[in-house]
Amino acid sequence: MHEHDRVKLLFGPYRMPRFRVGRFLRCAIRGKVRVRGISDAPIMWPFTRNRDGRGTASLILCGDLARAVRRESEIAVAHWWGVSQQTVWKWRVELGVGALTKGTSDLRSRWAPETVQSDEANARRAPTLKSPERAAKIAAARRGKPRPAKIMEALHRGNIGRRASKETRQKMSESAKRRGVVPPAVKGPPWAPEEDALLGTMKDWEVGDRIGRSESAVGDRRYVLNVAAFTKRKRRRKPMTWTPAKDRLLGTRLDTDLARKLRCSPMAVFYRRKRLKIPAFRA
Repeated sequence: MHEHDRVKLLFGPYRMPRFRVGRFLRCAIRGKVRVRGISDAPIMWPFTRNRDGRGTASLILCGDLARAVRRESEIAVAHWWGVSQQTVWKWRVELGVGALTKGTSDLRSRWAPETVQSDEANARRAPTLKSPERAAKIAAARRGKPRPAKIMEALHRGNIGRRASKETRQKMSESAKRRGVVPPAVKGPPWAPEEDALLGTMKDWEVGDRIGRSESAVGDRRYVLNVAAFTKRKRRRKPMTWTPAKDRLLGTRLDTDLARKLRCSPMAVFYRRKRLKIPAFRA
């Protein structure tokens, strides 16, 4: 990476605030300070001095400089404002900015192929990636800490429908025995085919009473076999039979009132009235 790419400003342009030498500006660190001059860095900036104008020159942290400290990389701010990286770090601490800004993240991603992701760096790391010492350190750091919920969800989705090999199951069994894990007890006797045939034909508690099992056991068995729950549907009402006496009532009152009287739906009254071309009731 070329030097001008390492110190590139991503969120500019940055301009000096309006001021006059000898007047005051508000600094984010020192408060109200007097402007003693202008620096000769690539981006010129007002500075002040301690000890009544006789101390070391210090840039006034205000305006676009404070905005650059919050967003740009440390190297870029140090280059364009003519200060050391230690000074930029102190500014970040005073402004409450962490070690990682948007500019720093972008610089690391652009610089990574030449540094931490280079072939030389990968060759140096290769012997240590599978070393027992590294595995022991990682295990010690994670031991006793629960995994994040998103990790557990991803593991669950990845293992759905996949059966572990015989060697893996043997390792899992040995590990569980070392931890003293007791396998869960079987819930009741095995299910018979005639018991499975009753699932979904009646409510779970009724099936449980008939075969001598709990309602939760019946529900769990239905879930395993993917059997839908029993739903008792209401009997369909007979279609409305219209007579001349009922037809004479159409249009004499509101459709809702007439439907309540005839014990049918308001839409049935509405469509019958439209079919006979009878106008709606007007109060």
